[in-house]
Amino acid sequence: RPRFSPDGQTIVFEAGEGGYLTSDRWTAHRGIFRVPAAGGAATRLVASGGNPHFGAANDRVFLEVNEEQKHRLVSVDLNGADRRVHAQGELVTEYEVAPDGRALAFRENYNVFVMPFSPGAATLSVGARGTQLPVTRATAEGGQYFHWAGGRLAWSLGPTLYGANVSDLIRSGAGGSYAPPRSGVSLAVAARADRPQGQVALVGARIVTMAAADGGIIEDGVILIDGNRIAAVGRRGEVAVPAGARTVDVSGRTIIPGLIDGHAHGPQGEGDVIPQQNWSAHAHLALGVTTVHDPSSTASEIFPAGEMQRAGLILAPRTFSSGEIVYGARSPGSYAQIDSYEDALAHVRRLHSQGAHSIKNYNQPRRNQRQQVVAAARAENMIVVAEGGSLFGMDMTIIQDGNTTLEHNVPQARLYEDVRSFFAQTRVGYTPTLGVTYGGLAGDPYWAQASRVWEHPLLTRYVPPAQLAERVRSTTAPPDQFVDQYNAREAHVLAGRGVPVSAGGHGQQQGLAMHWELWSFVRGGWTPLEALRAATVTPAQVYGFRDLGQIRPGYLADLVVLEANPLEDIRNSDHISHVMLNGRLYDARTLNEEVTGDRRRRPYFWEQSPAAGDPPRQ
Repeated sequence: RPRFSPDGQTIVFEAGEGGYLTSDRWTAHRGIFRVPAAGGAATRLVASGGNPHFGAANDRVFLEVNEEQKHRLVSVDLNGADRRVHAQGELVTEYEVAPDGRALAFRENYNVFVMPFSPGAATLSVGARGTQLPVTRATAEGGQYFHWAGGRLAWSLGPTLYGANVSDLIRSGAGGSYAPPRSGVSLAVAARADRPQGQVALVGARIVTMAAADGGIIEDGVILIDGNRIAAVGRRGEVAVPAGARTVDVSGRTIIPGLIDGHAHGPQGEGDVIPQQNWSAHAHLALGVTTVHDPSSTASEIFPAGEMQRAGLILAPRTFSSGEIVYGARSPGSYAQIDSYEDALAHVRRLHSQGAHSIKNYNQPRRNQRQQVVAAARAENMIVVAEGGSLFGMDMTIIQDGNTTLEHNVPQARLYEDVRSFFAQTRVGYTPTLGVTYGGLAGDPYWAQASRVWEHPLLTRYVPPAQLAERVRSTTAPPDQFVDQYNAREAHVLAGRGVPVSAGGHGQQQGLAMHWELWSFVRGGWTPLEALRAATVTPAQVYGFRDLGQIRPGYLADLVVLEANPLEDIRNSDHISHVMLNGRLYDARTLNEEVTGDRRRRPYFWEQSPAAGDPPRQ
């Protein structure tokens, strides 16, 4: 985040850290630095802080820090000394001092506000509901990346750039009139979606199409793919393979639809930077997860990552998300204040404009607030995923109020007829996330102690060794003490009553968590076919993913080629040979593309040997 001084002689910047998606060698020198604009050595001003920038003076740097449960605007001189605290707020997330030093913009509740400012000795208490000085709300339904541009304040929301005159904002705060702009300049850039060319035939496998109640199983089958869609499916001899089609012999193997993780969490970037290779996303894909729905993420990272995936710029599963949760707890970075339907609609529209597929309705303390979120999402034609945080009463109201899904399990060990019959009379889906089951030891610790995760033949190729090393030590207990099986049992009863139950790995272990979900379902009494349905057909229907979840003509070519039959033993589900995503075929052991193209995975940062003192390439 480099910024120039008013005279153009100095640049200040923020040095963050790596260690997860990027190398931990980036963490060697963190803090706020200055460097001559003409070049030269960088000087560290402070060891921690964010968003360094100048006001009217060349000799003081403003920056943000979190201290004493407040977000503060402070300044230091060019040596990092003479520290002053200028403003603080409990729910503020960002500050920006105007170039003339006479106005201050800040962000709270996802909206941008402006107030007069004088960097004097007193510390201002800042907040959307008023301070010692008049405050004007500049944005209508949220804004981000706000900045000063001459006599204007500018910000963006989704692909649109907005702006307002500073004089109008300040005059409004003093009693004048101001209406936030409802239109702006589109910054949208059209990009061609990636798809392979030509035809490919997968010949000889057992195909579990999931296109019928019995799995629609075809022995010794053929799948003909044209571009990125399935053109034909049938037995060998029933499907005509065109002369120019490339043929892949998959005899002896089993093909299932690509897995759909309905409740997937995972990193998409760091500091708004999207890595060219996201090992976490790669691990999901290599383990057969071709579509993820993340019901809580960072909008500025996951939506760009999803668009880059569709354009073929990065390799990852199809990526859908709610963006930030519509959160009721007063946490500065995620609090979404809702006092009316109009408030809820503004939050829904904000997320929709940024690219959200769904709205995460979470922890709004009053039921009418949660109902307003549902009504607003319906008005914008968006699905609503909600969770009750292990509160039985809230779970019941989430079902009653018509959310699209209830995420996480109802916390009771056994559901009785009142809940079973009630739930079955709704159209609400259920994603119990057995890996993090409420009420006791869950599926994640069960499978962690039941298998040598750190030696998994696929996972070890995509997850940093330091991450897998943490799995060597695990919680152990008798099998009957792990409650994933009991919640799977109750979910099976609900599914038998017609409740659509989906699998969701919750990001517990990249890629492998979805298989643990399948295995926990079977541990709780599901058949392997029923478990596969919860990871393919059902989430595609519940979460609104068109043309996914089945192997049938016209559907997108997302497939998993297995070396063994999961219908005989569900533990075979992670014995993966190849994964096809959007018609492109990848070797699960390398994620190198085969037959359909020549894309190659590059070394990860822990596989590289950079020159001494140089940060590794990302």
